[in-house]
Amino acid sequence: MNTLARTLIAVLLAAAAVPAGAQQAVNPIHPLVAPLDAVGRPARTSAEVSADTTCGACHDARWIGEHTAHGAGQAKATCLQCHVDGGKLEVTPATLGPDGRLRRDAIRIGSPRPANCGACHGLVTGTGAPVALPADFEASPVPGRAWTLTQGEGAVVSPQRVADSFLNVAGKETRTGPWDVHAAKLVDCVACHYAGNNPGRTDQRREELRYVTDDPRRISTAEFLQRPDHRLAEPDCRSCHDALKTHAFLPYRERHMEVLACQACHAPDPVGPAVEMVDATVSTQAGRPAVVYRNLDRAEGEPLNAAIIRPLQPLLVVKTAADGARRLTPVNVVARWRWISRADGQEIPFTLVTQAFYERGAPAPSVLAALDANRDGTLSRRELRLDTGAKVAAIAARLRSLGVVDPVVDGEIEPHVISHGIQGRDRALKDCAGCHAADSRLGGDFPVAPYVPGGVAPRPPDAHRIDLAGVIGPTLSGGLEFRRAPDAAPGGLHVLGRSRQSWTNRVGFGLFLAVLIGVLLHGFVRWLLRRKARAAIRARAPVPLKEEYVFGRYERLWHWTMALSGLVLIATGVVVHNAGEEWPVSLATAVTLHNAFAVALMVNAFLALFYHLVTAAIRNFIPHPRGLLGSVLEHVEYQSRGIFYGAPHPENPAGHKLNPLQQLTYLALLNVLFPLQIVTGLLIWAVGHWPSVALAVNGLQIIAPLHNLGAWLFLTFFVLHVYLVTTGREVGEHLRSMVTGYQTVHADDSEPQGA
Repeated sequence: MNTLARTLIAVLLAAAAVPAGAQQAVNPIHPLVAPLDAVGRPARTSAEVSADTTCGACHDARWIGEHTAHGAGQAKATCLQCHVDGGKLEVTPATLGPDGRLRRDAIRIGSPRPANCGACHGLVTGTGAPVALPADFEASPVPGRAWTLTQGEGAVVSPQRVADSFLNVAGKETRTGPWDVHAAKLVDCVACHYAGNNPGRTDQRREELRYVTDDPRRISTAEFLQRPDHRLAEPDCRSCHDALKTHAFLPYRERHMEVLACQACHAPDPVGPAVEMVDATVSTQAGRPAVVYRNLDRAEGEPLNAAIIRPLQPLLVVKTAADGARRLTPVNVVARWRWISRADGQEIPFTLVTQAFYERGAPAPSVLAALDANRDGTLSRRELRLDTGAKVAAIAARLRSLGVVDPVVDGEIEPHVISHGIQGRDRALKDCAGCHAADSRLGGDFPVAPYVPGGVAPRPPDAHRIDLAGVIGPTLSGGLEFRRAPDAAPGGLHVLGRSRQSWTNRVGFGLFLAVLIGVLLHGFVRWLLRRKARAAIRARAPVPLKEEYVFGRYERLWHWTMALSGLVLIATGVVVHNAGEEWPVSLATAVTLHNAFAVALMVNAFLALFYHLVTAAIRNFIPHPRGLLGSVLEHVEYQSRGIFYGAPHPENPAGHKLNPLQQLTYLALLNVLFPLQIVTGLLIWAVGHWPSVALAVNGLQIIAPLHNLGAWLFLTFFVLHVYLVTTGREVGEHLRSMVTGYQTVHADDSEPQGA
């Protein structure tokens, strides 16, 4: 379908698609009220009605105004906008009684309905006509209408299916669920955003509802109605949901719930038109700021309902929640520039900005001279930018002529937390690689603005509430983008698979590579000199040999159980630390296998320790100090020279299966490396289950790299151990003895000869 056809269809659909919702019922208990104007006189029209005066006759309007976030800054919502059907009282001769009070059937007052909230915050619809963007979605800004819900979060609150909407959402045929699962369940706005002193919501925990009636600190309903606290609650999802009772598929779910906001997985890709940048330093001919959308493919002049909306990829940042926990939370970053007066720091009304740009509906001559690059008498979207000092000076001069004192450009970054447009379990993010892979959504550059108005860098948000944990830098095209360190995660979190253990990887891999190269060179020299070695062995006097039972059944079982567990732990550890690659098992499965074989290894180690202590076989691992140095040097000389020329293997100490080099190696392995891996592994497991442990050990930032280093050392030992198995009289002799238990020894020697 071409652009023209899409545009025509979108216009027709938008005209027909009005946010639906049944009319609010008549309030049968609200007193009849006389509509008054600002000075207390009877209001003759709806426009004259003053909310403070009319509602203040019964409610403490002054106290409410001091305890609300809806009456400050750009939020200029009134009682009528939120609590009255349609946002205003209908004052006509038909609605007024003979005493000047509204008739009962004209009083449609109650708790704020979704349509009331949507009138200011964004697109909120019912079950009627399919979702479409209203005609005033891009209208000039007015007090009280911020559209932060849709333009800020990219969210649409509607029970309708995305696939049934009139919006051109990319891949909409696959989105068979609702725009918002809470709206589909008939959960309205006030269910979450209620008055802070509402006596019916004193205790959010459902299992303790008795305190709603028993708590002596609870205010009465009459007190609440007179002074409702309009600093509305912002409850966490945990107020209603117990995430620990679900998410059984998720490894370490306690840890995930501690550091992840629910929206991180349940609002992974909003599909509403989200804003990237608002440039209120300029005005379009329609009297609107220049707006750049983040996820919109839109041709010049194309209506929003015809443009293609791509799923938004939010930025994950660390946000301090209401309970004090710092969690990874998805946000959309909106860069906003405006004119302010340097004298008082107040934002200049946008109507004055529009007047500065246009005279009698056309660009002012001085504005055209500064901005019209191609001299065609109009200002295109590309030309409508204050990207040079001369352009800024021209508009500042126009503002000063309109009475603005010392106008300057000011910029700020507004992070909009994505807390609406929540998806159900079928649309929730379940791919572990989404966060744990090296190229996951925790990293990468995030566009902030395609250009910088006035060359003014925007101020970052309050780091105490939202920690962007990165830097904002310029792009080659003259814009701005948010950058993180390549291997870092927000908030200093150590995310397995995403966070690279750089120093432990370098040290561990360096040691592994050195041993591997040494083993390969040693084996290559043995292969080159194999004929000389065989000749030397044949030249020696023949020695009678015999088969002797050396390794008991339990020793062999212990050895192969330990070997299998170690190999599985190394393999699954590779999957965990390199999530997102094509592996035979998923990350969740790898974690489960890793933990299961870690338990098997620890149990096997404990039983082996018990066996070696009870049977006194532990003596095989303890070198005798007398003559130790000489014996070690003798074995070193054999491995570095004698083995190449067929020299006889040095004898082990009397009564020992292991030579001194093996004894020292196993002492380090069993007393240092093995405990290190067990302790760090248990701590990693504990961090995943108990937040207090994570706090005590600073998360995984220290223990995970140490565990990673231990894994490299184990892998290095494994390579060396496998190679030494081949250094017997025959290449497979030692391997065969660990399978059968029998080893070839001198017939006149009752003690076995180790490798």
